[in-house]
Amino acid sequence: MGEFGYTVDKLFWVGSFLLLIVSVVYKLDISSRVALTVWVVGNLFMDLIQPFVMAVSTNNAMLGSSFWYVTWAAIEILCVWCIYKVHVVHDLPASKLTRYIMVCLLALCTMQLIRYADRLIFETDLLYVMYKYVIVAINISVVPFTALWFAKEIVAIRKGAFL
Repeated sequence: MGEFGYTVDKLFWVGSFLLLIVSVVYKLDISSRVALTVWVVGNLFMDLIQPFVMAVSTNNAMLGSSFWYVTWAAIEILCVWCIYKVHVVHDLPASKLTRYIMVCLLALCTMQLIRYADRLIFETDLLYVMYKYVIVAINISVVPFTALWFAKEIVAIRKGAFL
């Protein structure tokens, strides 16, 4: 899968960005829009800093791998915290999409920490393949889930227009 998986992952990320734009135009569920916005901004930020994180990870043998896993886990936890904080401050009930995105972010964070332990603490490297595919699969899964949410919301809006 390798490079193909990461290319597909980027395309699906663009898809989630486009769905976010359309959801703003249609003024859909605010909870879902908040979560999707944090997801898109978080992924954009990770894409922007990825070359720097990769450079530090490859150039510094002692700090490198730790920096890689901890950086991504920290960003994912920060994204979950941002979604949670906006919902608490504005007293928003969490939608299904919001809960799904938060679970995905927590799963990504968990994968980073488990892979860190596997590679650097236990030095077993047993989870390499799982890490490689699960990260991409989680990222890709957000787009179809978002598309289903979007379709459901549009149908609800159309039904409301006919009543």
